[in-house]
Amino acid sequence: RNTWPDHIVDVKRALAWIKEHIAEYGGDPDFVAISGGSAGGHLSALAALTADDPQFQPGFEDADTSVVAAVPIYGRYDWVSTKGHGRREFLAFLQKFVVQKPVLTNRQEYVDASPTHRLRADAPPFFILHGQDDSIIPVPEGREFAEALREVSTSPVVYAEIPHAQHAFDFYYGSPRAHYTAQAVEEFLSWVQVMRTAEAEDLAG
Repeated sequence: RNTWPDHIVDVKRALAWIKEHIAEYGGDPDFVAISGGSAGGHLSALAALTADDPQFQPGFEDADTSVVAAVPIYGRYDWVSTKGHGRREFLAFLQKFVVQKPVLTNRQEYVDASPTHRLRADAPPFFILHGQDDSIIPVPEGREFAEALREVSTSPVVYAEIPHAQHAFDFYYGSPRAHYTAQAVEEFLSWVQVMRTAEAEDLAG
């Protein structure tokens, strides 16, 4: 029912609301990170790479939608390329259900929606995770995105490939993979917070 870019606009609205109101609930508006899996992996990566971009913030262009870190998990980061297993089928899915416009006559819209085409030097730290045996979004998608981002970003780009893990591996209750993945994400975000605190203290001192 909802077509692109409504999805990323909703994410941006949520970020703007959090930045404005999270302190009322005991949260820190200066430390907002973003994560998601599959479609959420795509959206979290794109949101982190398009902070304050008016293209995806209609009517709230001045809102702060920046994040301190991003943790996309088994996402699709390229909406344009047809090279690689499953990408032609994915592009057909986007054209029929998500964007509902042919890529041949609306290519820029697909490029703009692709995190791999929105790489920037000032990107926040990224922790990219992907299952080695993912049959829905094959692991080269994660590898290629991590490699491309490392070439551009001045922030750390961490990549973890989970052995023998399928798509949505972190959804299984009691799964050791899910447990250790959550632990790794927590450690990564704690490290980002420590580094930001140290940088702030250096600037103040």
